[in-house]
Amino acid sequence: MIIVIGEALIDLIQDRYNPTSYNAVVGGANANVAIALARREANHTFLARISTDSFGQQIREKLVKNNVHLEHAIETDKPSTLAVVSINAQGSPSYSFYVNGTADWGWTKEELPTLEAEAIQFGCLTMAMEPGNLVIEEWAKAQSHNTTISHDINMRPALGFDQQKEKTRVERVNQFSHIIKASDEDLEWLDPSRTPDETAKEWSKNKLVLITKGSEGVDVYKDGTKLFNVPSRKINVVDTVGAGDTFTANLLGLLQENNHLGENPTHKLMNIKDDDLHTFVHIAGVAASINCERAGAEPPTKAELNEVLKSL
Repeated sequence: MIIVIGEALIDLIQDRYNPTSYNAVVGGANANVAIALARREANHTFLARISTDSFGQQIREKLVKNNVHLEHAIETDKPSTLAVVSINAQGSPSYSFYVNGTADWGWTKEELPTLEAEAIQFGCLTMAMEPGNLVIEEWAKAQSHNTTISHDINMRPALGFDQQKEKTRVERVNQFSHIIKASDEDLEWLDPSRTPDETAKEWSKNKLVLITKGSEGVDVYKDGTKLFNVPSRKINVVDTVGAGDTFTANLLGLLQENNHLGENPTHKLMNIKDDDLHTFVHIAGVAASINCERAGAEPPTKAELNEVLKSL
């Protein structure tokens, strides 16, 4: 089982063709990952703190409709988190957030279950927002010897985080993570004194690191070395909301299906054959590209992905 833990919020997404109009849709990086895993038919559960307000009801309905497993989700009367998403002419999103006192960040030790899992997936705001981030960090670190820890950096500078503090936090979490995913923009913001390639090589010692570069594909690093770049599928982009989350979910799903997650996580990941890893990243990238052909975070089902793969 893959445990996804983190935010399930409301994205108020600007209409690209009518900039004064916004649509309220269910979002949040970790909710997107959970939906993508469910659509992939992967064995998973989603640990979220979901509000009882009207937006929270919308969130729960979307997750249930997509067969996301919520057996261990927490119900809270705190308000739902809101993210206002503006889309530029290239379809790329920028964000502003309403996060103070909202449902997603109040995790306590008592709310975190003890579950047997092959992997824990987290990142983005969940690992940046106090006080819950430190609770989750301690919980995940305690399981890192026999559970694959997957950390999606997914920085949100719009919230005004201190760059140096964020770099320290990210690298602390990276220490016990086994899979690290980031965009080249994430790395440029975290450490402008180094190239993304230099940062990725340093992070990848005894780890698998994936750097997404939009139309330039994904750079893959393992054990201190850049292995290869996996090119992107050429498409007409509607927007890129949820693309990285779709990539992460499908990569984890493929690793799960091929027994590369779980006990002895470092050994398993470091011994994946390069050809197999290239295939996994390629398929995950195709899934992300399908998402980019749609408005908002709408990952493909496993059947939809397989149909596109057949056509390549």
